[in-house]
Amino acid sequence: MIRLNKMTDYGTVLLSAMAINYADNPMRLHSSVELAQQAGLTQTTTQKILKELAGSDFVHAERGKSGGYRLLRPSADISLIDIVEVLEGPIALTSCVTTSAYPCSSRHVCFLGGNWEKINSAISHALKDVSLADLCNPENMFPDQEALMNTNQTQSKLTPSVMEVK
Repeated sequence: MIRLNKMTDYGTVLLSAMAINYADNPMRLHSSVELAQQAGLTQTTTQKILKELAGSDFVHAERGKSGGYRLLRPSADISLIDIVEVLEGPIALTSCVTTSAYPCSSRHVCFLGGNWEKINSAISHALKDVSLADLCNPENMFPDQEALMNTNQTQSKLTPSVMEVK
């Protein structure tokens, strides 16, 4: 199973909380207490994630009594791959596509490496194509969803039950 870890999921929620206010005030600092409350996370978990995010090129941490965290760029300019790579490291589905110090030991006899690289690349591109803004407003990802569902007769029987779930 391919799954992002909980810290990445929580990190995305924390970034979304900061993104909501970015357009009105890009310089606004968010305290870790405020972000923890908004995200429904413990203070400890929130601080751990924010510390990791502050090491990125899209989150700034300001120390002190009136310090906090803020985005350094608009949410439309922060891709999901940016978030994943900060919190989990580079995308590498198998050891033959990793850049770690411990590459696949079968690389010299295995013919699958190139195919895994194609799959790894496709996933990386898909994550790069989704921004934090898209996640905050899913209609941006699929703006013509209704038209697509109306023209696709094979999905029409599934659409009502999917669309009713909120």
